[in-house]
Amino acid sequence: MLDLLRLFGQVVEEQSFTVVARKLGISQPAVSNQMRALEEKLGVKLLYRKGKGFALTPEGETVYRHGLHMLDEWSELMREIGSSERLMNGKVHIGASHIPGEYLLPAYLASFRKLYPEIKFKLSIGDSLEMAEKALAHEVDFAVVGAVFDTEKLTSEFWLKDELSFVVSGDHPLSTTRNIEMNILQKYPMILRESGSGHRRAFEEALAKRGLDLNDFNVALEVGSTEGVKNAVRSGLGYSFLSRHALESCEKQGLVWTSVKDFHIERGFYLLSRRNKSLTFIANECYRYLVTQMSGVGGDQWAERNNADSPKGLPRFGMEDIF
Repeated sequence: MLDLLRLFGQVVEEQSFTVVARKLGISQPAVSNQMRALEEKLGVKLLYRKGKGFALTPEGETVYRHGLHMLDEWSELMREIGSSERLMNGKVHIGASHIPGEYLLPAYLASFRKLYPEIKFKLSIGDSLEMAEKALAHEVDFAVVGAVFDTEKLTSEFWLKDELSFVVSGDHPLSTTRNIEMNILQKYPMILRESGSGHRRAFEEALAKRGLDLNDFNVALEVGSTEGVKNAVRSGLGYSFLSRHALESCEKQGLVWTSVKDFHIERGFYLLSRRNKSLTFIANECYRYLVTQMSGVGGDQWAERNNADSPKGLPRFGMEDIF
């Protein structure tokens, strides 16, 4: 029943059976069938057609309101059970944008699992906006993304600094040039991450500070992953700007990074969670572990501090809203 209520809540929030189906990786008829199953269990009609969409019946509004409360209470129950018994097992589902998901988190999760080998992880990787949507829809416990989301329902905590650097293939005409003028770059093909990524947003904001936008450049390709960008650059399709975390040993990968005059792109990675919603005990411990690793507290020190009572909530920070 809780799963049906959770799905019902997602349908109401998205106002679309199709969008929910796509996010969950199931068919639209499957979502419709589950909604009918919930109506049959409750013995009431929850939705009715309205134009091209749907609206809630009075009973549907009541079920939606109480369903959210029941789901919150269930999460709190599971957190308290885990907290009281210190059950360090189960699964933590983390969402991550491409750089933290592919280059940073695996090592930290491996270290955390050495402390608690019974814990299992699921790591979902996509662009920052997609991961924020997953956090909002309760599809992940929390997320690590390359952009700030500080809204009525989501909160972000700074985790780690990142820098985007200019990169070309070893045989590119600019591979041996330093302090390249921006107007020179405008003559060459550029490879770019897709819209919705924190990487893309940081790049566009840096351009805006110079009075420029993407229309001033020769964008040859938009790619949906960091590895896709690296492979395209390596193939000679164009230049790009990539995270330093993705460029370790780049010479071995046929890539060269160099500098652009008076053009610096810095951003942060952020731990993203639902505002005023408690994590499960093990998810909260994992979250805190990631925080302490970035604040200079090692795994052993963290394990010692873990003997103290866990905080009931996560800190919230007022940051720019990108919704």
